[in-house]
Amino acid sequence: MKSLAIRFSLFVLVLAVLPVNGFGKRHELPQDPKFAAIDQIVILPVVDARASKEKEKIDINKINKWLRGSAERVLKKKNYSVSLADSTGQVGEIQEEDLTDSKPEWVNRLGVPEARWVMVVGINDVHSKTTFGSSGNAEIFGFLYDKQDGSTVWKGTAIGRFGQGGLLGMAMKGAMSESAIQTAATNLLSELPKHPKK
Repeated sequence: MKSLAIRFSLFVLVLAVLPVNGFGKRHELPQDPKFAAIDQIVILPVVDARASKEKEKIDINKINKWLRGSAERVLKKKNYSVSLADSTGQVGEIQEEDLTDSKPEWVNRLGVPEARWVMVVGINDVHSKTTFGSSGNAEIFGFLYDKQDGSTVWKGTAIGRFGQGGLLGMAMKGAMSESAIQTAATNLLSELPKHPKK
């Protein structure tokens, strides 16, 4: 009898601390001001940071198209305004070390001078293989910078895997790497908060 009374007391306590309009309802976290302030994200050309580029020959132009296109789609679904840049700006070719140890002076030279928020996405690995079917794997990273103060607003890494079994999968091997990159991009940018709708 005593244990029943304890359980009932705990139940009443839980109900007391729940918000009256929030039982079972998911509440959105307040928008982070640094993300709410973003008016447009400019995505720079992809950084190819693969350790072994000879292991699987993939056209960097295709990777550039697949990865940036996927990132653009995900960001637009989150209500961000996005554009793609053809140049990295005054920094020239970007190395992975530049990104992980970025200095404000370096960030300020990224992309076109008028851009404020610039995103750099890159690939650490991508490969596909055939068994009775085929699969693709991709490992990517991303950085979002605010050129106004040279700060890193966000950074992340993600893995994408995609596979298809059987004869159909064997015939689709050429599409596995692309699908893995697209999955990785979705995983990478999933943690970015939604932008307030204009």
